[in-house]
Amino acid sequence: MAARRRRLTPIVAVSGPSGSGKTRLLRRLIPVLSARGLRVALLKHTSHAHPFDRRGKDTEVLRRAGAVAAAIQGPEGMALFGPRLGGSRALAALLPPCDLILAEGWRGERLPRVEVHRRRVSRDFLCTTDRDVFAVVSDEAPPCALPWLRPDEVERLAELLLARLGRGARAGRKAPAERKAPAERKAPAERKASAGREARGGRRASAR
Repeated sequence: MAARRRRLTPIVAVSGPSGSGKTRLLRRLIPVLSARGLRVALLKHTSHAHPFDRRGKDTEVLRRAGAVAAAIQGPEGMALFGPRLGGSRALAALLPPCDLILAEGWRGERLPRVEVHRRRVSRDFLCTTDRDVFAVVSDEAPPCALPWLRPDEVERLAELLLARLGRGARAGRKAPAERKAPAERKAPAERKASAGREARGGRRASAR
């Protein structure tokens, strides 16, 4: 029997131009999510070309000698140096089990996205061209009809993310109403049809 495929961990991108406050927001958001019981991991993307390994270190020397990748582990962590793996999902496969992956940057990928905007950095909003943006963190109102959060509203952003995961208090209140709505809309029509059948049955009985 084939092994059961592991459920993919949700990835939410946090994107915006350099200097807009992405790292500052994440530094404040992650502890709030952790306090709510979520195990959070991070993926970071950079468009700058620079070496991640240090020249002359064993890992760098052995990679130049022909190793396709080099990993090093110590008492407090590990590091992996190697070629690009591809997209965010390929990189996420290397992470330990978690409930949510926050991806800083990654504007070139189709991911649900929180836009981080700052007026003095850019007048342009990503949400005007990127349909994956579902919320905007900015010091001014966005031009799109999306949830707008101020940079210091990390608790509200955490609730929004928890609701998307189905783990927030708001999501818990909405779910029963959404499940009941179809039945409530059908109920009057069903009662009318039933009454019609009873009336027709009564008329037939009188005729006999």
